[in-house]
Amino acid sequence: MALKGDQRRFGVDRAGNWINRQPEGTFVGTDLHTAHFGQVRAAVESYWFHDYTPGENDVVIDVGAGIGEDAVVLSRMVGPGGLVHAIEAHPGTYACLESTVKQSKLRNVETHLLAIAKTDGTVTISDDAHHLANSIVGSGDGIAVAAQSLDHFIELHRIEKVDLLKMNIEGAERGAMLGLDREASKVRNLAISCHDFITAQGGGQHYQTKAAVRQRLIELGFTVTERTDASTPWEADVLMGRRR
Repeated sequence: MALKGDQRRFGVDRAGNWINRQPEGTFVGTDLHTAHFGQVRAAVESYWFHDYTPGENDVVIDVGAGIGEDAVVLSRMVGPGGLVHAIEAHPGTYACLESTVKQSKLRNVETHLLAIAKTDGTVTISDDAHHLANSIVGSGDGIAVAAQSLDHFIELHRIEKVDLLKMNIEGAERGAMLGLDREASKVRNLAISCHDFITAQGGGQHYQTKAAVRQRLIELGFTVTERTDASTPWEADVLMGRRR
């Protein structure tokens, strides 16, 4: 399906996922997706690049990559000499991520079906119909997935530098940052989405992570800043860190 005068092409794959194909990339998701690439890029830049903007040859670790919208944008920013590690824990969402990367022909993006946690092992992730809400905290019943610490991930993939570590994992960020220690010096910049706003809106206390994450970043040697111009509560809960 196409819209007159529009370069987007829409369809549904065999798994029932929505496909939004355009020259800059293809987005595959379980939810209806109609955004132009320019809209996606503007949203990614507004949310994540307040303190540091990735450039050519950068290495980015994208924890909680979702269906790959951010990965498509990051791939173009870091160029052929850069690399994006896109990590997603939910198997269904990961299948969409893989398809987004493959159909967009992102040769500088590596995908990983994995939960990032304090220690290696197995965790349970919720199985909400809306992929953005899935989390490994307070999930109860759900899907068992492999978990790995950031230290182990960086070591395993022989990553020598991380120009940007970005993370959006629905309340699990506190545990994930406890799994970054001996490899922390390799991380230059980070942007961590905390989720205190969910607690404020009536969610569980396990979503209140901002103070603990901020303290952990300071312990790891980062100068921490927050959004002063945020127009939404979730933007206000993003913590940014820069290596001193």
